[in-house]
Amino acid sequence: MSGQATSAKRDRARPQSSLSQGGRTQTATRRTITMAKLSKLVSATALAALLVSTAGAQSITAGLTAAPSSMDPHFATTGQNQQLAAVMYDRLIHIADDGSFAPGLATDWEVSDDQLTWTFNLREDVTFHDGSPFTAADVVFTFDRIPEVPNSPAPFTQRLAAIDSAEAVDDYTLVVTTSSPAPGLPTDLSTIYIVSETVNDASSADFDRSIASNGTGPYRQVSYSPGENLVLERNDDYWGDLPDFEQVTIRFLDNSASRVASIQAGEVDFIDSVPPNDLDRLRELNDVTVVSAPSARMLYMGVDQLEDTTVQIDPSVGNPFLDHRVREALSLAINREALVDRIQFGSGLPANQFPPEGIFGHNPDIPEFEYDPERARELLAEAGYEDGWAMAIHGPTGRYVNDTEVLLAIGQMWSQIGIDVDVVSVPANVYFGRATDREFSSFMVAFGITTGESSLAYRNVLATVDDDRGWGSNNRFRYSNEEFDAALESAFDAFEDADREAALQEAARIAAEDIALIPLYWEGNNWAVNGDLDFTPSPDGRSLVTNLSTR
Repeated sequence: MSGQATSAKRDRARPQSSLSQGGRTQTATRRTITMAKLSKLVSATALAALLVSTAGAQSITAGLTAAPSSMDPHFATTGQNQQLAAVMYDRLIHIADDGSFAPGLATDWEVSDDQLTWTFNLREDVTFHDGSPFTAADVVFTFDRIPEVPNSPAPFTQRLAAIDSAEAVDDYTLVVTTSSPAPGLPTDLSTIYIVSETVNDASSADFDRSIASNGTGPYRQVSYSPGENLVLERNDDYWGDLPDFEQVTIRFLDNSASRVASIQAGEVDFIDSVPPNDLDRLRELNDVTVVSAPSARMLYMGVDQLEDTTVQIDPSVGNPFLDHRVREALSLAINREALVDRIQFGSGLPANQFPPEGIFGHNPDIPEFEYDPERARELLAEAGYEDGWAMAIHGPTGRYVNDTEVLLAIGQMWSQIGIDVDVVSVPANVYFGRATDREFSSFMVAFGITTGESSLAYRNVLATVDDDRGWGSNNRFRYSNEEFDAALESAFDAFEDADREAALQEAARIAAEDIALIPLYWEGNNWAVNGDLDFTPSPDGRSLVTNLSTR
């Protein structure tokens, strides 16, 4: 199975991205740079220079919602970390806009007849930011390094679990063997960022200090001030298309009002996570363009299902979440339409499973979750909790759009069925570590599908925790269901797309019926950009500064 054949075979449609700009809707494509628009940006002399080189020398400033937990590209699979790593480090395999595989640092690949040996031909004449050549030895080093990264709140280890060995046959040939057929290997490798073996034994703190960062991506790290800003410089030796801007400064602005005020004042050129209630106001501004696109990131409430007691509920009450009737009641008590319409101002869609329609693995037969607080109270009474119980629910602040307001609304909805709820918002930079350490009984989090299909979401979030094979790395609430695991295993064993899709849809059905977690909604993605620039959304919904360009 060659890389070309794999790409053609994996014809997995994604939702059609669109741009909502100044009241118009356009297909998400980069617009033609016109002389009139360029004249607003540069003088006649600078314009002449731009005509010689399409990669201009401008510097821009972006305001992003969430700061990373580390600049180490292998520290955590969380979205705020990955969207920064993606512009500095490359992967063997890319995901095209239509969800198919595309060449990255590997130009092509094939699997043996017994489906156990994968051969990757690597791109030649690629250099790291320090000028050293990229070779297969760097890939082997990266694979070896990932399991050794300590204290990760969301490790990458599960994405290498299928690999039995990796060998650099020569500088540009990598051979990977698996202990059993692993049709999902290309998907996994599309998420692994390759670092130079010169990184050696550098710690995550060394990446934060900008002394260990060394990738092959279109930008290189210049400096990083935790929680404050990141400065990037264009890698003019990048093997692919060069970004338009020579330098990008990213400011981390977790306060929504501050982000909006910053772009209105011209202090930044680009912001993400625009509050839906600000969209119409920003669209009326002549010097700001609003860009909107669908999302495959689902927010959900996780509830602890490990033991007979749980940390945020009095031990005398026990753990109500182990009872299916309680989980169903909590789900029925949530008015998802209200969350989307009233708090997100219509930006998003109520969710009933991880993959939205158009993502490989979506099960169209799963019904929407109902809102029925009366039935919820009946179920609690049937389960022996007629008088409810007291508990705290937790969520991050400044990580998702209007996240604090959403958590407060959920607390109010659960209070209406007799539960005494204390709503606690935690700064995002410490929230996920605490969630991973299982300090919360019920908590809000999200998982975004970035590979065009749902297997990683199910393996990371809902599979029974199994460190040996890398399952359940984000299963912070310790859901476990043998039937679900069996369906998921069937998906990972299937080389044929039809079989794989059927197994993923079965896993989705089991999770929905068991109320493994409580889906809330798929976020809508909204950005705002300086009117002299363009932003092209990527299908994974990340705020990639490489997608910014001059008009």
